[in-house]
Amino acid sequence: MAFQAVAIVIIFLSICRWVTCKIEQNQWIGMSWVLLLIATVGYAQPPVEVPNSVKRKYLRDAARLTLRLAAQEEDLRFQRISIPRQPMMEIYNVLISIYQSDERARAVERCNVHTFPSPSIDRCVVIFDREVEWAAPLRQGISETNNPEINQLLDEYDLIIEKHVQWNDRYDALTIRATEPLNMAALANEFYNVEGVVEVDLGIPDVRGSDITLKPLPNGSWAVTYILRFGSLFAEQDQVHTWTWHVFPNGQVQFVRESGAPIPAWMRCHFEASDERWLVRSY
Repeated sequence: MAFQAVAIVIIFLSICRWVTCKIEQNQWIGMSWVLLLIATVGYAQPPVEVPNSVKRKYLRDAARLTLRLAAQEEDLRFQRISIPRQPMMEIYNVLISIYQSDERARAVERCNVHTFPSPSIDRCVVIFDREVEWAAPLRQGISETNNPEINQLLDEYDLIIEKHVQWNDRYDALTIRATEPLNMAALANEFYNVEGVVEVDLGIPDVRGSDITLKPLPNGSWAVTYILRFGSLFAEQDQVHTWTWHVFPNGQVQFVRESGAPIPAWMRCHFEASDERWLVRSY
């Protein structure tokens, strides 16, 4: 970033020196194009760099938003386990465009406003009869099973047995983690077909929290709203503050509005050090 800034300054100064020589020589042919070039170089800015940690969060957001849109057409349990990549990456690029175009969006991200963890995209807990035959390696402390259906799912979708614990006096529980976002509701459906499995917990929180919503508009653009919730998470009436952007098919981003309950001073966090405006810190 610093190298690019220095390069721009050097180019700008070189052009200015050349223009000065031409003026002294009274050579004005094509001067309007030169001035346009100076303006372009002077105002051109490199794109905002997106940290890898932010990219990973937005990819997870895009996966959840893709599944939410898909759930409007059909129950996720009966859809593919793999999330369609094309719509997921389209939504990912929408979120990245907002982040790069507006400092407000970068501040919202720093306050950790991302999609609420529903639907599940990375974990499920499989609860099963402790004495079932295929769980013999698990009872010996080995993260493997003797069940061909489970082993095929682990291999096909790059799943990891993260934890094996006692659930209660009769059942054990197996935590399955996905290395890439998946439709865990559809995966859970497959585990229900395995002998001895009595329940699959997708780990959806019972409380409400901050979120990102996405809505397609008739003109082909997207309305994206970042939702901050604060106050008691168990109260019937929590407090909400929102920021909304529209992203058009050509990639243009337009900030639409900010609205909602006043943000308590004790929750605030800065935009940048050089900016006196504030935004809230999510939790």
